[in-house]
Parts: sequence; structure tokens; C-alpha cells
Amino acid sequence: MKRFTLGSSMLIVLTTCFLSCKPTKEEATLIPSYAVVITRVEADNAPALQSFAHGVNGLDLLLFAGRTNSDSDNGGLHKINGNSNYSSTSFLPPSFNEMIYVYNLESNAEPYTMSMDEMVERLRDYQATHPGPGNVMRAIPQIIAALPTYQTIFRATNPQVTQDKNGFLYVIGGYGTPIGSDTVSSAYQTFNQVARIHVPSMINLVKNQNLDQIDWWNLIAFGQNSRLMATGGEVYQLGDTFYLSGGHNFGSSAPSASNGQQYQDAVYPFTLKVEPGTINLTIEVKTAITDVALTDLGTVNADTTSKFRRRDGPIVPALFYDSNKSLTEGLTFYGGVFQPSSKGVAPNENPDSTYNRAWNTAIYVHPAFGDSNPIPESPYYTLDSKYSQNNLNVYSCSDIEFYDATTKTVHTLLIGGIGDGETQVQTSMLSGFTNSLMHITYDLEKGTSTPKLESENIFNTDNFYGAESAFIYNSNANLVFTQVNGKTTEVIDANATFKSGQSVDVGYIYGGIEAFNAGPGTYGPGNSAASNKIWKVTVTKNTVNN
Repeated sequence: MKRFTLGSSMLIVLTTCFLSCKPTKEEATLIPSYAVVITRVEADNAPALQSFAHGVNGLDLLLFAGRTNSDSDNGGLHKINGNSNYSSTSFLPPSFNEMIYVYNLESNAEPYTMSMDEMVERLRDYQATHPGPGNVMRAIPQIIAALPTYQTIFRATNPQVTQDKNGFLYVIGGYGTPIGSDTVSSAYQTFNQVARIHVPSMINLVKNQNLDQIDWWNLIAFGQNSRLMATGGEVYQLGDTFYLSGGHNFGSSAPSASNGQQYQDAVYPFTLKVEPGTINLTIEVKTAITDVALTDLGTVNADTTSKFRRRDGPIVPALFYDSNKSLTEGLTFYGGVFQPSSKGVAPNENPDSTYNRAWNTAIYVHPAFGDSNPIPESPYYTLDSKYSQNNLNVYSCSDIEFYDATTKTVHTLLIGGIGDGETQVQTSMLSGFTNSLMHITYDLEKGTSTPKLESENIFNTDNFYGAESAFIYNSNANLVFTQVNGKTTEVIDANATFKSGQSVDVGYIYGGIEAFNAGPGTYGPGNSAASNKIWKVTVTKNTVNN
């Protein structure tokens, strides 16, 4: 039975205007406008999580890793003021999420849970009741043997995550400590681990139901690669290649010369496959897409010059025109932190112009262009230095993309997060949290983006939401995604999905950081916490004659 209750909502109309020159009545242009409504869904049984990993199977969510509120709202913004050390006093060990959840968006029932110890116990119990030759006897012992090395996959914060159409979830990196070293500041590190998880099978294991339907060989596979040691970036799959985009190597794992932080300064293409008869991943990292010499990557020199020096910002799926004006798939950096000239100042000092500066330019990454880039700068990326996001929604938040073939535009909605358009708040050493809705329109023919602030409070609340949240498409909606070269992208096909005058519940914003004021500076009561809030996003297309 549904227990969802509608709460407050906010309606915003997004209008796209591309007019022909001196149109006559016979040349009337149809201009689509999109009304966006965000509605609170009462979902009190959802776990409070931020910077987590999630997989989707229908309306079941597989949730793990990240941070939670184990006590007194300690899962919010990591402490960045006072006696913060960016390890045990900033990321409190009790805030580490140690559980694996399965939560159903429709029923809002108590989530199923499984600890790492319970995972091993269930694996052993199933193996004991299914002796003899076969996949179970060969796969389960390998999984149990690998878990002590790789179980941080299930509790690291801010890993890079993507899911493919076959139900496999890919988890890369993340930040935290090895098991048993929670209170050791020098143990805080960025991991180089990679996992491939079969979401439907893992959901069955968490539920402890239908175990005979689990694909044991494909339940989980593990690997490592030092080039993929990152947290705070994103990963996308374009064709058969994955792209680790942005992020940084933070903590004791960073090179000694980096003072505890080395940015990726690049997009790293890579492929992976499972070695036959094992649960081991073979990972091949290809030539990086970057604006610095390849030999400089991983050095302080790259960090001081690269425009790819970005983390914790909106890195979104994108579409571009190639030289033949055919659609190609890529990704775009909008915002992110921090510029090389940034520096922190102690509380009560007067910040100067270089104080924690976010990026406001855009980078378009288009791997399919090769030497035919219609916007010459690099075969594989274009820096849009004329674009300015004006310090709005520059931090990681929920994003939605849709392609409008009529106007030849790609639309990105950035919802909430951090970046209120003002300069950095001194007490928090960050730009303020925001509830704003940023609508970015990318013109496929011009190759440029235009931002527009559509709402200063799309959530219609006093608290702030969206930072480090996840957007989950509504599997019950008839969403049509844009096809490129016969493959499905993550960009909604607006013309096929949105019919004039009809509303579509495109998906849900879940979790993230709930900030109780714009500049909390830390976690805890009155400051910030991990959120279990869920918001439904509804889009209505209204087409008018110009």
C-alpha cells in the first residue's frame, strides 16, 4: 500500500526561445516551455545517506557506502572549521554507513538491511546447503576470500558510481579508512578499488530471498588500478568505454609532494572485463583526456595549471554535434571546486579574492570527435571560457538532462546543492548552500551553454537540500531516452517523452546533505545532517506559437 503523502511543492516554467528571423504567420515557430514541479514525498522509512552508492532495479533501490546519522546529525557536511583535520574529526567514524540497504520507493516499507558480517554468513550458509560442483561452489569461496580486501567498497564515502542497462553497478574509489583503522588520522585515504555488482542479485542477497535466482558468478567482481584512485568525481559509460571524470586523491594516499591532495586533472578512459572462471576484474586505463602534459599528471605542476582540476561539481551526461551535425555522446563539467589559486583562511580573517574559488567555466568532453572536432581546441574536449555559472549550483547535486530536437538544444537542470551566487561565506569557508534551480541550455549548433537561474527556492523550504543527493529516474514513467548510434544515452528525449499539456513524473531526488542554514561549516544539530528526504520531480511541456 502506498504511504507517500504530498507535501509542499514549487512550480517553475522553463522557456526555450529560438526564433526565426522576422517570422510571418505562415512561419510561426513552436516554442516549447517546460514547467517543473518539485513535490516532497513523505518517506520516513528511507535511510538517511549522503555521498553514497546506489543501484536501481525497478522501484527497489540498492543503497550502500557514504555517510549517515548514527548519532546527533553527525552525517552532514564534513567539519571544515575549528579543529577540523579532514580525517577523524571531520569525517567522524560513527558517521560511516556500514549497512547495505534495499529500499522500495513505492511501498516506503522498512528497508531490508545487511551488514558485511551478515553477507559472509549468508554466503556460507547458501554454500553449505548447495554442495557439489557448479557455479556456487566455485564463485562463493572466491567472494568470501576477497571481501576482507575489498569490503571498503561498501562503506567508503563519495565513490564514483554508474549503472549499465544490464543491471551492473560499477563503483570506483571513494574516501575513508581500512576496516579497523577508523580512529587513525593517517589511515584516511582514497581507495583505488573497483567493483562490478549485479544489482538484482545483490538485492536478493540483502533481502535474503530468492537466493536460487542469484547469478553467483556475476554477483560481484573486484579489481584495483592506481590511475583510478579518486573520490568526488563521476564515472560514465559511453559505448564500451568508461570515463572517470574529475575528482581527487585525498589523504594519506596522495603523493607526498601534494600536501595530502592531488587532483585527477583529467578524464581517464578505461575498459574492464572479468577474467574467466574468477571474480577478478582486468582493468585497462587508456590515454587521459587533459590539458596538461601526460607526464605531469599526478604532480603538483598539473594541479597548478589544469582546468580539469575539479571535484565535487556537476559532471553531467551530454550530447554534441560532430562535424556532420550528427549527435555524439559525451559529458560536461559545469562548475566544481577549487581553482588552483584558491586558499583557505582562518576564521575571523578577511578573505581575499582567491579565497576558495569555485570553477564557473564549462568543459565539454567529446571522445567521439577525434580529429574532426568542429570546435577546434583539442580532439577530445572544449573549454567554454565564456560560460559563467556565476557561483550558482557549482557543487555536486541532482541533475536531469533532456534533448529537444525541435530547438536543437540539450537542457540540464541542476537542483540545489552549494553555490548561492555570492562570494564564499567566511564562517563556513564555502559558498552558501542553496535551493536554487539552475537551467542550462546547450546550443548544439553554436557549441555553447547559457545558464539561467529559474528559482531561488525550488524546494520551497527554509532548510537546504540537493548537495550530494542522487537523482533516480521513475521506472513507472514512460521515459524515452535519446539514441545515439543505436545506443541508449542518459539524456531524455524530450519530444518523445513530453507531450504538450501532459505531466510526467520523471524521477526522484533522494538523500544528500540537509543544511539547516546556508553556511553550516560542520555537521550536527542546527548545522547539517545526512538526509532521508525524497522529492518527486514532475515536468510538463507546453508548446505555444510564436
